[in-house]
Amino acid sequence: MDLTLAAQTTRAQDAKEKANKLKAMLHRHDIEVTKDVLDVFMTKHAWRKPRWLDKLQNVTNNIQIFYKAIGSICQAHGIASVVWGVLRFILDAFGRYFGLLDKVVDIYDEMTRAMPMLKDYAELYDAWPTVSDALLDIYCSYLDFSINVVEIFARNPLNYVRDAIGVDTWKRVGAIEVTSIQGPPSQESPKSARIFSVPKPSNGKFCGRKEVLEQLDRDLLPAQSSPQKTCTLHGAPGMGKTQIALEFAYRCCGTFPELHIFWVPAEDETVLSQAFGRIARLVGGQQAGQDVTDQARLVETATAWLCENTSWLMIFDNVNNPDIFKKYQPCCNHGSILVTSQYQRTIHATTKEILLRPLTPQEGSDLLLGHIPEQQQLNMGGPSSLAQVFTKMSEEVNGSPLVLVGIAGSIVSSAVSAEGALIVLQQSGSLGKSNPITKGHSAWAYDRPIDSAWDMALKAVPEKGLAILRIMSMLAADNIPVDILNRDLQGKLSFLGYQDSARFRRKIQAHLVERYLVEDSNPASPWSFYTIHRQLQSKILRDLQSVSDQYQPTFDRAVALIARDFPAFPRFMTPNFSQWPSYEKLIAHVLKLHSVYRANERSQGQDETLTEIPLVPSMAFAELLTSAGYYFYEVGLADSCLAVLETAEKISHEFRTSYTAKTWAVPTMQGGQPPTYANSLKLETNAIAVSWGIIEQAQGLTGARKAMAKAKQVVTLREKHASLPGLSSGDRFESQVLLSNAYNDIGAQKLHMHQYAGAMDYLNKSLDLKRQLETQGHTIPAFEFAESTNNLAFAALGQNCTEEAVLHSERAVDLINTDNSHDSDATRFSFCYGVALFLSGQPQKALKVMREVYRKRKDTFGESGRQTRDTSYAISFIHYAQGHFEEARETIQGCDIQQAKGIWPAECLTRAKYLESQILKALGDIAESKRKHDEAVQELGGYLSDIFPNAHAQKTEGNTPVCSGYASLMAADEALRFDYVVPFFAGRFAMVKSVGIRSGVGCFPPLEDLE
Repeated sequence: MDLTLAAQTTRAQDAKEKANKLKAMLHRHDIEVTKDVLDVFMTKHAWRKPRWLDKLQNVTNNIQIFYKAIGSICQAHGIASVVWGVLRFILDAFGRYFGLLDKVVDIYDEMTRAMPMLKDYAELYDAWPTVSDALLDIYCSYLDFSINVVEIFARNPLNYVRDAIGVDTWKRVGAIEVTSIQGPPSQESPKSARIFSVPKPSNGKFCGRKEVLEQLDRDLLPAQSSPQKTCTLHGAPGMGKTQIALEFAYRCCGTFPELHIFWVPAEDETVLSQAFGRIARLVGGQQAGQDVTDQARLVETATAWLCENTSWLMIFDNVNNPDIFKKYQPCCNHGSILVTSQYQRTIHATTKEILLRPLTPQEGSDLLLGHIPEQQQLNMGGPSSLAQVFTKMSEEVNGSPLVLVGIAGSIVSSAVSAEGALIVLQQSGSLGKSNPITKGHSAWAYDRPIDSAWDMALKAVPEKGLAILRIMSMLAADNIPVDILNRDLQGKLSFLGYQDSARFRRKIQAHLVERYLVEDSNPASPWSFYTIHRQLQSKILRDLQSVSDQYQPTFDRAVALIARDFPAFPRFMTPNFSQWPSYEKLIAHVLKLHSVYRANERSQGQDETLTEIPLVPSMAFAELLTSAGYYFYEVGLADSCLAVLETAEKISHEFRTSYTAKTWAVPTMQGGQPPTYANSLKLETNAIAVSWGIIEQAQGLTGARKAMAKAKQVVTLREKHASLPGLSSGDRFESQVLLSNAYNDIGAQKLHMHQYAGAMDYLNKSLDLKRQLETQGHTIPAFEFAESTNNLAFAALGQNCTEEAVLHSERAVDLINTDNSHDSDATRFSFCYGVALFLSGQPQKALKVMREVYRKRKDTFGESGRQTRDTSYAISFIHYAQGHFEEARETIQGCDIQQAKGIWPAECLTRAKYLESQILKALGDIAESKRKHDEAVQELGGYLSDIFPNAHAQKTEGNTPVCSGYASLMAADEALRFDYVVPFFAGRFAMVKSVGIRSGVGCFPPLEDLE
């Protein structure tokens, strides 16, 4: 017998047995398996519209196609009834397991979505048994999952559903779908599939705006033609800008099958950067299994793909800052870009603009009718009288689509008459309030009815629903994870009186969606997210600020819910790349909480807001901000980093200073936790240390004195913490490791400032403390030793001790190569080794090392990454020093990258410009060489005036500068002055011109902490 057929027969028998087992289970639970029962149930409950109920219809349709394909293989004629029986079992659980149904039905939907494709897969093969195997594999996995579903809903083990079903079965079915059905990979590279990345469902109730959509067609299509087409859709909040953009995206999707469509949230640079990171992953910029490393690298990958592919539409939703939008706009001569914004200034960033005006009374009436079920309309009066009332409503709210949809939700949920709703709207006591979100760019006539309409919509919401809306008002408007709202500090919904999260979701959250107060922005995903309109957020938050017993608790709850899932600050401040996806999920919510707190803080003392209740920050809030600051430091978003860390430092400092040393000595350890003084001291120091790090990354010598002040402050506070009495052994060990890192950091800062002897003292002090901890039995990661040893190599180079530098850098490379535990960029050590080799007279060996460093850095950080551009400069300089001018010119181009998103100090870019001028001079391009040289010298003069303000002013006035360091620098070789202002980790290669200076002296004058 053919082995293939034998295996197939065995699998078919296995499938039959599983089907029979499933039938028996359904029979024990007395579940009818006819399709009629399913149809009746779905029709009966269609008005409730839970998203999983709608999706079940798609599941049943796909099941019928699958039944026809599988039936001929295992003769399981009862397959369809068995499947319908399982779905009937799920429906029977409706009301008891509401919170689980979304996830289970999502998995069913994903599985059955592949089933109709089996017929298409069959056409790829000549041998039917190959497809038969695939069908049986899918079917057996499907039956396994169905059996598990029945068992789970019978026993209700909630954790098992999430862990076993949501992970194991999902992975197994996914693997079978790829390996069994797709078969061996084709020899031809398939045409890339169209990408449709819009995280919001199509609005089936969209109506009107025909003229606007037609104008968008004219302004933005076709996308692949030249030049690039851009248009801003702007208007007051609530005018429907996002809904129009969404409708345009779905229409383009249906009309242009080759058009790639990307939705890009654009409220600030953080969410923009994350959106481009998602695009990079969609277009294949990240290899399977590769860890996320550098956000700038992902942004660069996405931008490069957009520049190489012509047919795409990008929708930048809710642009607040046109300068940030321009920074991310692809620099190419193709593609279409639609921008939505409530700010008129944004129109200058695009070639076309559309001012979105309010709906006409008739359009507003049509919108209301479209959002109220027909059956309910019949009970509200005749069509003509109803249309007349709705027209008046539209006039009352000045044609705001958002407000009208909210009114419709209120009417549907409360069953109020149309006339009654109009009276409530007209009599609302909120008339005359101005909405601060529209202040300055919207007419008062539009502002006037906003609060009135929202008051009516919110009036029918129970207090527990308002509690959720209040929390959402303090979070980012988009991508609020549903699971976040189902939690509380003690693991139960104590502040709402619910211990059952499924009941909470059914009783509270589902009704908010039905009333159109929140939107389930991604119903197709098992991990759904909610969206709340910013205008509604503003209304709720403004009202909340005057409710003394709710404002503070709401803020604290929002902080606690986000902090629960947000990654903690790394214990030893080591690189934390593997946590980036977790940071990205919630970082926008941390920023919104920070903006709420800062706005409240600024309002204190202002006459017009004396009634606003002051928010009292907690240590938990400071910890959350510090963790966010560390993420911003790692991805290189300097402005956001410094903003949140400044607040975290201030809060923790206030906590620390409220406790005296005497207070510290009195309390004892409670529950194994150190008292508030120790925690606040450590937290304050962490915030300052990360602030130092971002300044060190983003600036050259111009920010050195500010950075040094922070580095010294960190050392003082770390020493204070390490000497505190009463610390546990674990806390004391952690404190001493952080103190050793502080010694390393101040040594690194002294390297920046050319204080090489002092740097070596601190670096050796750091290493001595780490060795001492090892002798006490503690384990110190090799990375800690490698970092300080690597910095010793730079210190030796600064003192012209090249042989010693080579030995230190070799040691650092060896240390890091033996350590597999770090989550870090190890090329920093190889880069230093390459610099040491070059300055010790081994250019060929240095070039080989640098080329390998460049390859790794480009893969990790992209061409525009700071580390990659440092390496481009290094390779170019080595070529130039050897007289290979053509190679040097080609390589130096890697330093000047348009639309670079990564941090690279301006001093480094100026130095690269100067080197390019010297290369061009050697190649005979005198005019261009002089132009670049003059620009570089002028820029250098600006840096030196910032670094030596007094001495530079004296020179400008014709006097002799009194600063000896400045005088020494100006007397040195011109190339040395450009090296002087860059960070040490960028490499200072012009020191090769200092040959002849005795070892241990160095060629740069130290920059003193004060001029």
